[in-house]
Amino acid sequence: MTLARDARLLKVDEGQHVLLSARADGTYAQGLPEGEPVRIAGAVEGIDITADGQSTVMWSPEVDGVRTVWLWRFGTPEAIVLSQQSRGAVLHDAAQTFVAFLERDGAGASSVQVARTAACAPGNCVLQTLLQVQDGTPVLERGGTVLSLVKGARRWLIDVPSGAVTDLGELPGFSVLSPGGTRYAWAEDARVRVFDTVTGAQVWEDDIPHDGYRDWKTTHAFMLNETRVDVGAQGVYTNWPIGAPVQHFLHSCQEQGCSETVKAGIYTPYTLQDQFVMYCRPDFCQEIRCSQPSPSFLTADGVYLYSTQNPETLYGPVLGQGFADMVWLKGSKGQLHRLEWQRGDQVWTLKLDAPYPSAPIHFIPGRQQVVFHQPVSREDGTPESHLWTWSRFSRADLGTLEGTPGPGSLVRANPPTLYMDVDTVNADGTSARSIIRVAL
Repeated sequence: MTLARDARLLKVDEGQHVLLSARADGTYAQGLPEGEPVRIAGAVEGIDITADGQSTVMWSPEVDGVRTVWLWRFGTPEAIVLSQQSRGAVLHDAAQTFVAFLERDGAGASSVQVARTAACAPGNCVLQTLLQVQDGTPVLERGGTVLSLVKGARRWLIDVPSGAVTDLGELPGFSVLSPGGTRYAWAEDARVRVFDTVTGAQVWEDDIPHDGYRDWKTTHAFMLNETRVDVGAQGVYTNWPIGAPVQHFLHSCQEQGCSETVKAGIYTPYTLQDQFVMYCRPDFCQEIRCSQPSPSFLTADGVYLYSTQNPETLYGPVLGQGFADMVWLKGSKGQLHRLEWQRGDQVWTLKLDAPYPSAPIHFIPGRQQVVFHQPVSREDGTPESHLWTWSRFSRADLGTLEGTPGPGSLVRANPPTLYMDVDTVNADGTSARSIIRVAL
């Protein structure tokens, strides 16, 4: 079913109440299943919608370092402008009870501005300035309902519900805020200290083992959950000669102590398909005749996921929730393309005849299935677009797709539904684009 024409897909909420799309003159919203599209804002770079579709935060691309931020509520004719001078990240909690960002005045002072969305109305949304700092280029972070402003080595904590500000001062080493905002920590020299954000009391501290290295020092730190601090470090093995290259390491520290979990690479936090992971940029291999390792991704617990430079990978992987399942489109010269489904040490393969498949590939929520696109050859040899499902053991043809997949697609549950961009060619040779909905 065609939902919108001359539009590109942006978002559909988890409850499938609203479709947000981009058109030549801005951003549109339409109620599902059969509402009419209404322009609600200008062009956006980012957009977040609540699970029930009742609230949406949007922000424009930066122009001369500033951007516009909007708040839109389901059923209203247009979005509320929160700021036209926002800088850097636009932050909010999951329920979008608040939206926070930085603004800077002509004198160089940066202000943490918060819009409490329940009190916002068109033309009447008063921003609260919860903190202002002079000069520099501060960075605003969020953990749960806690904001943290960082300027150099200095850090402030802001409890958004109360508006209370805590100045932590100049922190030694590398400081970090947990994703849920319940802890903050810093790593200095060979020691990690973790504190409670509400009471300010130290929760635990640990030494980082570094025997066997010289010129050892911490380089960065991060938290991917509320209990563990990952600390990056560098040094040279003691038994290596003078002038030997620096090696990099990662230590995972918890209340029970610190341990070296991985080595020979720089590990940094990353968000992959809305899930926390670690990205590894490996050190150059120093051994004789060894192959240079490829950059890779690991789970938040340091378990290897996949390499970013597999010559057979044509698309993917598509990741299941919790990384229990991964699906790739693979192929090599002289061989037919194939879908590979990996779960732990098990791999299932679906060999695919030409015409070759293309994106999108999505897991179907609540089912052990993926949906994918692959053309079928007609009797005259011309390709005809089809959508398929695959369950590791069998595949099913969902039928003809009018056109070819465009850049955007997503799957929603309850009921399982695919939303996607489709491109077609008119009889006069001109192209057309639309957004469709396919029941799965």
